[in-house]
Amino acid sequence: MYQKYLEQIVEEFTTGEYYREVYQAKQEYFDKSGVVYEDDHEFEQRMSIFMDWYLFDRDLPGVDLPPIKFYFRKQKDRFSNEELNIYRDFCLTLHSIFRVKRFTWNRKGFVVADLFSGKTYKVIDSEINAGFARGDIFEARLIPFKGSYEFSRGFCFHPVEMESFILGEIKKVKSQEKKVQTKLILQLAAMKLKHQRFQHIDIKHIYTFASKF
Repeated sequence: MYQKYLEQIVEEFTTGEYYREVYQAKQEYFDKSGVVYEDDHEFEQRMSIFMDWYLFDRDLPGVDLPPIKFYFRKQKDRFSNEELNIYRDFCLTLHSIFRVKRFTWNRKGFVVADLFSGKTYKVIDSEINAGFARGDIFEARLIPFKGSYEFSRGFCFHPVEMESFILGEIKKVKSQEKKVQTKLILQLAAMKLKHQRFQHIDIKHIYTFASKF
């Protein structure tokens, strides 16, 4: 599993001199995606998504590289050939909105489509695919690992009835730079959180950029 290769990076960039940096990053991230509390249903999922964003996407001040790329630059001359390939692939993770297209014949994996690029990926992960259904739309991060793809541990599932709205907003930004796409992903995550907390309100008044709610 890829997680054991991340443990050292997590340890290095969340403690010591980086402790305050993690705190600042949390403020930035949850201001955009909605603040979660420990009793929220998706608390653990959102914390996992945040940590991935911090490690893989957010540039460190004064470095202008996220922790994973900074670590790779510092350590690449010390890596074995296997480690070099693993950590190079870690620099190429894909954070996006996906749709489940189909399951593999043995149901040990499934095929998902990246709704921004239209590309499809075969994910081999029998531990998590039981929680998915064909047509599910969700935020996640794909991690290339040893010639295949795995999902990271954080997911944000969106209501299938809002598919048209989500696809329409993705269409508006799919040709723009990644940071604009990420902004939309975080805005959608905030809408999902709001929907969970205010289920008495029509979902169409929450999944919208026109509402004042």
